[in-house]
Amino acid sequence: MTKPKIHLMLFLFFFSVYALTGQGSIQSADGKIMFLLTQAMVENQSVSFSESVTPEDKPGPKFSKYGLGMSVLAIPFYLSGKALSFLLGIEASLSTQFAVSMINSLLTALSCLMIYRFATDRFDFSARTGLFLACGFGLSTIAWYYSEDFMSEPATTLFLLSAVYCVTGKDPTTRKRDMIWAGTFLALAVFCRLAVLVVIPGFIIYQWMVWVETEKRNVNELVMDLVRPALPVIAILVIIMIYNYARFADPLETGYEKFSGRFLVGFFGILFSPGKSLFLFNPLTLFGCLSFGLCFRKQRKMAVLFGWLIVSHLLLFSFWHGWQGGMSWGPRMMLVVLPYLIFPIGFILLEYRQAVKIPVLVVLLVGILIQLPSVTVNIARYYYEMSQDFGSQGHDRLLFTPKYSQLIGQFRQVVVVFENLDDDFQMGQMVSMAKKGQRFLGADISVVLENGLAVNAPNFWWYYMRLFGYPFYFWLLPPVALVGIIAASGYKLYRETGRD
Repeated sequence: MTKPKIHLMLFLFFFSVYALTGQGSIQSADGKIMFLLTQAMVENQSVSFSESVTPEDKPGPKFSKYGLGMSVLAIPFYLSGKALSFLLGIEASLSTQFAVSMINSLLTALSCLMIYRFATDRFDFSARTGLFLACGFGLSTIAWYYSEDFMSEPATTLFLLSAVYCVTGKDPTTRKRDMIWAGTFLALAVFCRLAVLVVIPGFIIYQWMVWVETEKRNVNELVMDLVRPALPVIAILVIIMIYNYARFADPLETGYEKFSGRFLVGFFGILFSPGKSLFLFNPLTLFGCLSFGLCFRKQRKMAVLFGWLIVSHLLLFSFWHGWQGGMSWGPRMMLVVLPYLIFPIGFILLEYRQAVKIPVLVVLLVGILIQLPSVTVNIARYYYEMSQDFGSQGHDRLLFTPKYSQLIGQFRQVVVVFENLDDDFQMGQMVSMAKKGQRFLGADISVVLENGLAVNAPNFWWYYMRLFGYPFYFWLLPPVALVGIIAASGYKLYRETGRD
């Protein structure tokens, strides 16, 4: 099988997995706000909207506090949702949310493809190792969960990964073009999430290290290699400042939370807390950390760049007021740097394959099992339950008390949801309320837990369509087809990469 065919099979495999397990709706507050901005831009040619998302929202025009990039990126998906509504007779509010919610299935699948290409092109790993690393990121980390909701992290991950891929190109004849593409992708990442600006010193250090190793050191070439990628980033920053002025009458006001100064709490929480630990939710990263020294010995410049990306994000979000990522699965803020903790595993597999093959495979499978409950049942259910039991202390207990960790609580929610499916009367009531567009904004938590369909049914779009009474060819045939694509593409990938 040629490289393009392997790339296509890889993309189809991951996209089909994410499309099969997608929720087909926008359930997070962040996602709803970004969706409303997309809707306002398409329907009203405006960057403000009036619909409330949280109980604290005041009447009148509202602005998204999140990056503009994700909402702009969703415009063609929103338009395709409107076309889907026209062609299939599905309510436009449902079809547009469905189309927009699927954007991260596409973007995360592309990230998995980029990880495979990076592994084989930049590190010269075998195709089988590249496939393992892609599966490690795509199925054994929180990337799987974030493929199903409309959040900015998957897009930021893809664009930053693409920028790193371009800046580390080996061909000197395409260097100028690669630098322009690197800057373009980096600008897109900043457009989605302004915090990505912290990676820029790492790119500069990498460029300097490349320049130092050249035989003929030309200062002008170094300057141009820095200027070319900088231009798209500067252009995007100007657009962001104009957007900030339109929102807040201040080009430097972003709307984001401020730094809390509680660095140790954030640092410990991101790395070691029972409810958000990077290593607990993404166990393969433990091998990534163990392999980092080997990566440094083999690829010094690349390891320095990876290290900067990881450490800069860790330090930034340790200071951040919302380091825990709100109502999220695992350390959401660190999703962007997970690829750089997965890549080093390829080096330990290359050097000590026989010794580490089984342990690494076992940890990969453990990671997959950890992610499964998060895509099966809406994670908000456990947050609501904790708030019901402990009030305002519920979130802290979830974060710092081992027995209340999401890793335990979410498995319990899966059991509860599937047990409650036998209550046909209650399920019928919830479906009726959902069809009427019933919202629970500001309602008592017990009411949400009892009547919210999204937190009381398996969180798959095709299952919701079955409950809503759509014909079987709407809800049964698509998942059957997706399972067939997963099986066929997975088999072909395993067979072809095994020949490497």
